Amino acid sequence: MTARTTAGPVPVRIVSAADEAALAAVHAIRHEVFVVEQDVPADLEWDGKDGRAVHALADGAGTGRLLLGEDAAKKNGGDPDTAVLGRLAVLRPARGNGTGARLVRALEDEARRLGLAGVYLEAQVHAIPFYERLGYTAYGPEFMDAGIEHRAMRRAFTNSAPPGD
Repeated sequence: MTARTTAGPVPVRIVSAADEAALAAVHAIRHEVFVVEQDVPADLEWDGKDGRAVHALADGAGTGRLLLGEDAAKKNGGDPDTAVLGRLAVLRPARGNGTGARLVRALEDEARRLGLAGVYLEAQVHAIPFYERLGYTAYGPEFMDAGIEHRAMRRAFTNSAPPGD
């Protein structure tokens, strides 16, 4: 997969799991945010899907991933045409500068490029306003995942919406 960048102070690249150096950076960021800061058990964080996922990486700042196809359908209620955005993590020094939004937009652009209909995610409750600002709609009840309250959210793409809208 060819790396692409999104405008902003910290360039965001779409990377494949075959890029071992990039995947090591992805794992280091997620370890710091989820395992160290949020006390998510490591066995829950490393779910075995990274090798089949699409990853966005803002070097030294943050990461996120998209699950596709069957992996996505198992998480989003059965729709293989809707990607699942997850594992969005921004290191503490990079928070509040737009890195998280650039990561989400880069992953959405990749989902559009792949011809998908939209994106589903499970937001930590405190992050719902962040995702709402990016066009996501929350639905359904709150639920616990890794000891943290979450809520399902989704964003459907329209044919008229340009990438990165």
